[in-house]
Amino acid sequence: MTGMISYLQLCRSDVALIAFFSYLVGAEMAGGTDLYDVIIALAVTLISTNFIYSFNSWTDWKIDRVSKVYRPIPSGKIKPAQALIYSLVLLILSIVYPLFVYKSYVTLSLFLFLPALGLLYSARPIRLRRYPFAATVIISMGLITPIMLGYFMNTSDTCLIPFFVVLFLFCLSVVPLKKIEEVDEDEMNGYGNLYSRFGIMILIWPLGGLSLVLLLLLFWTTGYLLKTYLLVITISSMGCILVFGVLREKLYQLYQTIIYIVVVEGVIFYLILMLINS
Repeated sequence: MTGMISYLQLCRSDVALIAFFSYLVGAEMAGGTDLYDVIIALAVTLISTNFIYSFNSWTDWKIDRVSKVYRPIPSGKIKPAQALIYSLVLLILSIVYPLFVYKSYVTLSLFLFLPALGLLYSARPIRLRRYPFAATVIISMGLITPIMLGYFMNTSDTCLIPFFVVLFLFCLSVVPLKKIEEVDEDEMNGYGNLYSRFGIMILIWPLGGLSLVLLLLLFWTTGYLLKTYLLVITISSMGCILVFGVLREKLYQLYQTIIYIVVVEGVIFYLILMLINS
């Protein structure tokens, strides 16, 4: 049991929660969830998303010795070779299981998109993790794919594509803040780091992007509940950025703080959707 937990810890718990509940939210947006949706949400979380982050844990294990020694590989709980084998098994599974569950070519493409993102982000020689802007796009795509999967696995209606576009813009605005907590490891490996380059001015990017989200929501008249949800996560994220920016203390905790708040808001949104659909 301890060994299994160590392997599961190769994937970040907050990301796993986002993937799981995002899929269920997408399904609820399409009309409702059932046991089958829960099973697919678990597969997306424990296989597809797990591959992305477990593989990254293997490719970055030497980097993690700088500031993340608590992770399974640097701490010695799992050997690098074992993590690689585990990641490769997840990769194979993430390609195979969608062939038995997909509902359309759109959903099949989304299923296979997740492992492709993992390879683009971490695998050499491409390894887009080295480039901050490319990495931001890859991470943002990975964050919105589960909710799109949950939606399109339950409907072929494309009316909510504007919602996914705005959600993607939200992710593009917030994800660069992740670089604040990666300064030491990026500098050690010669990777570009936005916080090293721009300092506190990096906060202008998310505030500008989130302001654009608010502007777009002013002109979006479809689905007031979805609009309210986007308003809530946007305003709460802007509030976090302003508070941390003014205090200028523990900025490295800003990104994780926003993630945890958005996860809680997402769970509440999911429960509200369940009540409405029941």
